[in-house]
Amino acid sequence: MKKITLLAFLAVSFSFSQTIDFKNFKVNEPSGQNFSTGTKFDFEFEIKRDYTYSTHGYHEIRLSVYKGNNTLTSNRVSYSRWNREDDYDIYYSSYTLKTWYNYSTQGYSTNPGQTFTLKVEYAGLTETYTYTYPNPDTDGDGIPDSEDDCPNESGPASNDGCPGEPDLSINLNGSVINSDCFGCDNYFSQIGTDRHYLNNPSGMANIDVLVQNLGNASSTSTTVGYYISANNTFESNSDTRIKTSNIGSLGTNSGDYSSVTLFTYDFNSVSGNFWLLIRVDDDDDNDESNENNNVFALRFAIN
Repeated sequence: MKKITLLAFLAVSFSFSQTIDFKNFKVNEPSGQNFSTGTKFDFEFEIKRDYTYSTHGYHEIRLSVYKGNNTLTSNRVSYSRWNREDDYDIYYSSYTLKTWYNYSTQGYSTNPGQTFTLKVEYAGLTETYTYTYPNPDTDGDGIPDSEDDCPNESGPASNDGCPGEPDLSINLNGSVINSDCFGCDNYFSQIGTDRHYLNNPSGMANIDVLVQNLGNASSTSTTVGYYISANNTFESNSDTRIKTSNIGSLGTNSGDYSSVTLFTYDFNSVSGNFWLLIRVDDDDDNDESNENNNVFALRFAIN
């Protein structure tokens, strides 16, 4: 009696030790296409272990493939009852590649990012495996080809993956100067012909420049330069830079302040009237879509 009980216990224990052992499920239909009902649906997987009737009392493995990540019947594309007639033993001592096909029970697509789920049922056990069609990034810009308007040319997400350029300029409505001229307008947009000035020798001007990026790509960090000039046009070979301030990188349609304080001694003993030019992207760190809107000129003097 004890011997019979022990054998029965071992048999039950062995049956419950069975596991479904599949891996590397993959759908083999071409990517980026739409298929109608009744289309041949190819997939593959690797299988290992003993699925014989003589060992487990079951012979049929059910294979169902679904669109998406769930196993709702309404999403099922393919259904098979492998070895339903118990024609042979299903046993693989090592992982073995099996290719499979059915005719689809509904239409489906293989667009990049589309996921399929394989559900395997055997001996009261169920396992699921997923396969997702790859979404390559051909140009390496971090934007998948399916979302990239220019998949073969690197570009920022702000420009839908197409090459773009920043466009840095000064927001005149947000930029302000405070000098020793207390009767002058302070906002760049309102200064007009006012002449700001510093009193010699202890004058001081505070300037807050609102730098904006109007382009379709982010800018790199750069500088704002402050120049003494004989006219209101920037000329690199004749204008004298007296100071710089920094500005961090700017995303598209964004802005930030770059501030500086100018003292009388910063002007190197210049006297009388001149122009103070303020130039963004002064070190030309950015290849801009418009290089002609970087300078603001205001009349200035040292008294």
